[in-house]
Amino acid sequence: MKSWFVVRTKIRSEDQSAIHLKRQGFEVFLPRYRKHIRHARKLSTVLRPLFSGYLFVRIDVGQQRWQSINSTVGVISLVSSGSSPCPIPDAIVDALQAREDRDGIVSLVPPALQCGDQVRLLDGAFADYTAFLEEVCDEKRVILLLDLMGSQVRVKTCLENLAKVS
Repeated sequence: MKSWFVVRTKIRSEDQSAIHLKRQGFEVFLPRYRKHIRHARKLSTVLRPLFSGYLFVRIDVGQQRWQSINSTVGVISLVSSGSSPCPIPDAIVDALQAREDRDGIVSLVPPALQCGDQVRLLDGAFADYTAFLEEVCDEKRVILLLDLMGSQVRVKTCLENLAKVS
């Protein structure tokens, strides 16, 4: 029976590892998100792994030769307990795949929130203020447009600090 396992990769080798694992016949899931980068006065969007240094592989440890994963280009090791790999619940990968858009990119915004939604800040200096969700940054951080003294100000905060205004 096939289960999902976590593969630890070398730094910035997630894509290379995924390609080589697919060539070996393994089912691979590398969740990625869009990251906005500002460099030399230009704003560009790049795809980055959701979990830097990790990807998921689905294998049947009783049928497939999973030991070859550890010697795959770009792979450090299959996450294991002792000499046997540790499976993770299918629900974890299913939840990540459910948040993918049509291009296969994971949305960092919870399904209840969308860019442009009006939100209320729950904690901090701006608690109980309302703002508009402008964009999602890395690792659960968002940029809001907050109306202060007649002008809109960009504020960064964490997603847990927000509640959608009905």
